[in-house]
Amino acid sequence: MKTLFEAGALTWEQFSEAAKKAGFEVVNAAGGAYVPKADLDTKQRELDTANTTIKDLRETAKAWDGKDPKKLEDDLKTLQTKYDTDTANIKRDAAIDLALVKAHARDPQLTRAALKMDEIKLDKDGKVTGLDAQIEGLKKDKAWLFEDEAGNAGSNGKGAAGGDPAAGGSAYNPAAGGKPNTVTDLGSAIAEHYNA
Repeated sequence: MKTLFEAGALTWEQFSEAAKKAGFEVVNAAGGAYVPKADLDTKQRELDTANTTIKDLRETAKAWDGKDPKKLEDDLKTLQTKYDTDTANIKRDAAIDLALVKAHARDPQLTRAALKMDEIKLDKDGKVTGLDAQIEGLKKDKAWLFEDEAGNAGSNGKGAAGGDPAAGGSAYNPAAGGKPNTVTDLGSAIAEHYNA
């Protein structure tokens, strides 16, 4: 700056010309036209962010264009209800399977078919209701669906429980017309055949 004024006082035009020759850019800030670069950069970033947001909102609006918000809300409720129902059914089915295994059902799938599924519900605490009574009823009415605690067939008049003759058990001897109905009975029949 000192070199610009060595020759004496300058007019604005002379000063602007001398500054250009010296590589300075001169701005008349009296009218408020001058803005510091840091402020300009900040405003530019804000503008870029605003433009990006506007672009994203326009794209989102296009995706929702023509959609009925009420229908979307109803669809969401329907999907939530289906999800809740499906989840409850999965929990109920798992509880049924566990209960049938604990009750020593010989064929859980076959035993499940004998259950009245519409009477088995999950309460608000997630406990199954209506299952235990049905299993107890089936144990009485269709005992052949279950094994006793030792793994033998339930008493149904169609065959003896069987046993391994080599281990001191009774030989396989079903009642007239009876068929092997447990792994124990089958094992007894095979052992009797090979030990004879």
